[in-house]
Amino acid sequence: MLTEIGLKDIKRQVATLAVAERFFDSAVLFALFELGVFRSLADGPKDLATLNAEIGGSEETLRAVLDAAAGLDLLSKEDGAYGVSEAFLECMGIEDSPAYLGEWIAFLHALATPLLKLDEAVRTGEPPGALFEDMSADNLPAKRMTRAMDAYSRTRGVELATRLDYEGVGSLLDIGCGPGTYSLAIIERHPEIRATLVDLPGPIAEARRIMEKRGVADRVEFIATDALTHEFDQTWDMVLVSNTLHMLGPELSQNLLDRCFDLVSPGGRLVIQAQYLEDDRTSPRWPVLLNLVQRVATPHGRNHAIGETTEWLRRAGFSRIEYKPFSPWNVNSALVAFREPAT
Repeated sequence: MLTEIGLKDIKRQVATLAVAERFFDSAVLFALFELGVFRSLADGPKDLATLNAEIGGSEETLRAVLDAAAGLDLLSKEDGAYGVSEAFLECMGIEDSPAYLGEWIAFLHALATPLLKLDEAVRTGEPPGALFEDMSADNLPAKRMTRAMDAYSRTRGVELATRLDYEGVGSLLDIGCGPGTYSLAIIERHPEIRATLVDLPGPIAEARRIMEKRGVADRVEFIATDALTHEFDQTWDMVLVSNTLHMLGPELSQNLLDRCFDLVSPGGRLVIQAQYLEDDRTSPRWPVLLNLVQRVATPHGRNHAIGETTEWLRRAGFSRIEYKPFSPWNVNSALVAFREPAT
């Protein structure tokens, strides 16, 4: 019979194990996506033999994965057939769905290995994973990562395009554009705006593909280059830097914002969209985790707070700076910094 002290200890163990064992859920979800289970179940429930015939490999290991998924409520199991809920199907199995997150889940899978080496990162000061080094157009991991960013940004891009003031904006420069999803949302809703997209060759190739697919490539200029060193020969009404500074760290972030000041036309504005930390750096949840990602996947990156970013903008020469929060479901928000008009 448990004593009161023994019960207290068990409760503490249960709470600790609840944290330690969360990776099982992620591991099963990652496996379901990589094996194509969600896509396979898009046309209805299937039994083990049918799924194994489609997927191949070890039937018993597949059974263990599927049964674990049912136990974790990632799948259902009824009369020997496995099914998937509409919510998971939309997010993981139907690529044309607005809610689709498949490539983003694959990107999180890629982060799992370096994140499990956080202790190594602390001891050595070196990132155990280098996910952003090779961004060439023919690098398959880089291509998949860029598509992951597109999947993650599709719904969130709408807010950037609708919550900010675009009056007087005819030209947009998107630095570190990735797949160009945010610029796409802007120019689709503001047909008077022409965009210039700047990033390394891999992301630019993917951005071009997406813009051509959506029929807006004639309103977009693509520049495959490093924005930290490229010599630009014009200015823009709006310059957008979205979810980029966290990969650079404070020194390179300041350098980029200094350059951005010269790229904004007098009277124009710079928009820094980011997943901002609060100034104490312990919240919100995802920005705190994003800070960990930078420490294991980039040499200098770390996530940044609203206050320190505002200070970087002031040092760069911007005087009026406004913070624009978005919806509670959107981890992004924006700082808008204005360059004074010419006198």
